[in-house]
Amino acid sequence: MADPQTPAPSPSLAQALSVLVSPDDDFLREAQRNDELARTLTHFDALGRGIAEALNTRDVEGGGWTHTMLPAYWGNVTVRHRDGMHFVFMHHGRSRKGPAGRRLRVETGYPHGYCGWRAEPITVSMDRAPDAIAADVLRRLMPAYKDTLREALADAHRSEAHRQARIGLNGLIEQLVPGIHGVGGVRPCDAPDRKTSFWSGRDHVPEGQYALPVGGSVTLDHDASEVEITLSHVPPALALDLLGHLRRYGVVSGQRVPVGQAPRVIAGELEPRDAVEALPPADGHARRRALHRAQGRVFPSRPVTAAVEAGPTR
Repeated sequence: MADPQTPAPSPSLAQALSVLVSPDDDFLREAQRNDELARTLTHFDALGRGIAEALNTRDVEGGGWTHTMLPAYWGNVTVRHRDGMHFVFMHHGRSRKGPAGRRLRVETGYPHGYCGWRAEPITVSMDRAPDAIAADVLRRLMPAYKDTLREALADAHRSEAHRQARIGLNGLIEQLVPGIHGVGGVRPCDAPDRKTSFWSGRDHVPEGQYALPVGGSVTLDHDASEVEITLSHVPPALALDLLGHLRRYGVVSGQRVPVGQAPRVIAGELEPRDAVEALPPADGHARRRALHRAQGRVFPSRPVTAAVEAGPTR
């Protein structure tokens, strides 16, 4: 039964409440009792509806723009395209006086998880007509938004392809490993794209439950191109059997790479004093050169001759 003390919402408020995203009962009751909140909701509903209509009239991105609101006391409306592009209009400056307190911050929306470059937000006056605000957004924000959104959508496509690859590989692993689960005991069906899975060996599962001889974990790379497997409590015989299987699978020959080389000495370079003491006593010339380097003096690699140009004498 409805609360008899809660008045029925006006048609404009009822229309605004119809576009709220997941409001709770307390917020709905407050919206019908609090006149200031009701005015905020109706204002932003009309604003979002007008901007969406202006974008559809201009046939921006082929039309298909709608608006929704979050249950916020300060005003928050999102104008969204059917393909995912959207603008968020937020009123965060209510405490400011004058025109500064009547400006909206306009941000752009990107796919979830995108961490690349984003278009810089702009501010617009909330007292302007919705058509003028839409024109301002198209002129000042849309070009940068399209440029960054293109990369964001490509990144989202790659992320989804990687996620599907993990789902496919996890499904194959689940067919081989009984009792496998995700972090915290999560069931495989609840996290099909998980990166890490665990299972317990036969000594750590209830009697009658199927299990592998040893426990372990498997961690997938983000694109499922590589897998890291860790086994625990492996008996020596089984370990040798597993290693033998890997050897039968194929031995890869390595490439010879030089490990150590003689140090390269540059004329005039400083050397530690230890290098001087390591020289044989008979090599006096080399010892003098090394000593000069250790003292910070430049000892040329070969004699230097200076040509003196003869000038007139008096």
